[in-house]
Amino acid sequence: MKEQKDGPGLLQTALVLGSAGTLLAAYILIGFFAARWFQHSMDGPKGWLAVGTIAGLVLGSVNVVFLIKKFLGEQNG
Repeated sequence: MKEQKDGPGLLQTALVLGSAGTLLAAYILIGFFAARWFQHSMDGPKGWLAVGTIAGLVLGSVNVVFLIKKFLGEQNG
């Protein structure tokens, strides 16, 4: 008889990686639109768009790292 694996299957791994990409894209877009709103509401410089987008990229990357660490931690037991 085959032993059943306790680890996640291929589908669950694909879903986690796909959600990580979607999560990163969402953070970047939220950072961009928040910076654009601040720029229009406070008559700020155009550099705020870059700062907001980069902040979204950094925050999204940190969140993706934590998601993958959590997923790999569950996988290792």
